[in-house]
Amino acid sequence: MNTGKDNKSNVCVAVIDDNAQLRDMSVKQLEKSGYTVLFQTGNGQEALQKLKEHGGWPDVCIIEEDFATAKVLLKKHPDLKVLISSTEDDTERVRDVLKAGVSGYVLKFSDPEELVTAIRALSENKKYFSVGISGIVTEYFKNQS
Repeated sequence: MNTGKDNKSNVCVAVIDDNAQLRDMSVKQLEKSGYTVLFQTGNGQEALQKLKEHGGWPDVCIIEEDFATAKVLLKKHPDLKVLISSTEDDTERVRDVLKAGVSGYVLKFSDPEELVTAIRALSENKKYFSVGISGIVTEYFKNQS
């Protein structure tokens, strides 16, 4: 398990995004920030295959917009730290993926550095949610207790 902010290069990330251009931008930003990209892929089926092939698990799996893939991955691998990156801030959508067990949720229109901040938090066994959905998240967790 990776700990500490100074150990970024040991934090492995997987990126799942069906838009190759956006996926490539995320990968470049992560690598520039010192993270290791274990793999990148365009869909959930490929991601499941790559997880089997690697034998190792990413510390954080970033899933762009694809809520169905997040649910499938978390159902098969409930301990996987999934970070959703989405433009969607609809209450029902956010609650739905929170219910599935995501560890974080970043709104795409926020500061680009927020992705890096979120990955750091998740790799340290914390959760991370964008300020733009904090009311939904707070309400959701309040109702869970």
